Amino acid sequence: MNLNPVVVIPTYWCGRRSTYSVNRGVVYDHMTPIDQTGELPRCLDSLRKVVGLDRVVLLVASEPGVENQAYERVRGIVDHFYDMNINVIGEPEMRIIHRRFEQMGMGEYKEAVCLTGYGAIRNMGLLVASIFGHDTVIFIDDDEIIANSDFLERAVYGIAMKTPSGQIITAKTGYFYDSYDSPKANEDLPWYDRFWNKSADFNDYIDGVLRGPRLTRSNVCSGGCMVLHADAYGRVAFDPWIARGEDLDYLISSRMYGNDIWFDNQLSLRHLPPRGSQKSTRFEQDVYRWFYEVRKIEFAKTQIDLMQVTPNTLEPYPGPWLEPSIRRRARVTSVLRAIGHQEHGDYWRIGTKAIKEAGQFARDNCSNYFEFQHQWPELVRSVWSNSPLATQLGNERVVQNTSAGFTGRFSAIKSE
Repeated sequence: MNLNPVVVIPTYWCGRRSTYSVNRGVVYDHMTPIDQTGELPRCLDSLRKVVGLDRVVLLVASEPGVENQAYERVRGIVDHFYDMNINVIGEPEMRIIHRRFEQMGMGEYKEAVCLTGYGAIRNMGLLVASIFGHDTVIFIDDDEIIANSDFLERAVYGIAMKTPSGQIITAKTGYFYDSYDSPKANEDLPWYDRFWNKSADFNDYIDGVLRGPRLTRSNVCSGGCMVLHADAYGRVAFDPWIARGEDLDYLISSRMYGNDIWFDNQLSLRHLPPRGSQKSTRFEQDVYRWFYEVRKIEFAKTQIDLMQVTPNTLEPYPGPWLEPSIRRRARVTSVLRAIGHQEHGDYWRIGTKAIKEAGQFARDNCSNYFEFQHQWPELVRSVWSNSPLATQLGNERVVQNTSAGFTGRFSAIKSE
């Protein structure tokens, strides 16, 4: 089976004095100031030795007011990698794609496929891959290093493989090593995080899958080490309304629509992130994330065309975080952190105000994704292997799909 993979890398930029950004309700883990080079050159340099690498797509996200500077900064970095086939997608390219939405009468979905917010940015990556006709998308992040020259071979391994139960693998994930060569999360947490400790549950899961067979049905998903075939991404989009954790949410959404993501314990990357944002800011976004996820799962139960996803099917992680008890845990943790953490004022505000707002956001928006999802296959179909669009995005060489149809499904994919 010949696949045409593309590596897609989101990269996040901010003004010279910023270390993190709150952008229309969006908080990123880290952003690179536009007067610095950040981790992107290191990541691209590690890709140089990857055998069989064809196209790399860079998605340039930035805080308001520095979009043009960020775009030019990334293009300047790419100039040093003239030996690689790299497409930079910034505000100019996004406008081109959005015009296509308007021509289709789907302009209302532009914010669901854009360069703001984790889910919307990943949707933009999938649409760009569709435009160039790539049947496989490999997501990595700009603060990672690829250590193996056979990374591409590892990434596509198993795609199109039939499992003993007859299921065809169309999506999978790998895992990270940190600077200490450990794939596990840090469990040495302060006392005020007693009720907000995901590390132990996550590590229990990782221990099991790393000892098991190479491919197993996954409970976790890493957006920075993720492989999606068109049969998966052409039918299921990322959720733009979730604050963070869009990768795990994609796994849950995929199950709702009858597909699984598989864990490959021989697909790994080294993750070397810079110092991130304020801890209170990340906690607030986690509150929004888990409240929304719980509400979304409950709402999905009312939809007769969806498979039911329950917390007990996702043990030991993330099942406990998908229970309604997450609300009480968030309140208790905000109080404990207000007492014990130096950002005590921020945690007090979260406990007295943000938790209530997060619950309201979840109630107001939990149905949005399913409405957008109904239109997603048509969006993919409308741009699939689209030579005029590809030319406007800066590269006339369109990779024609060669494997569409191997499952007999591919209802979302049709060449123009």
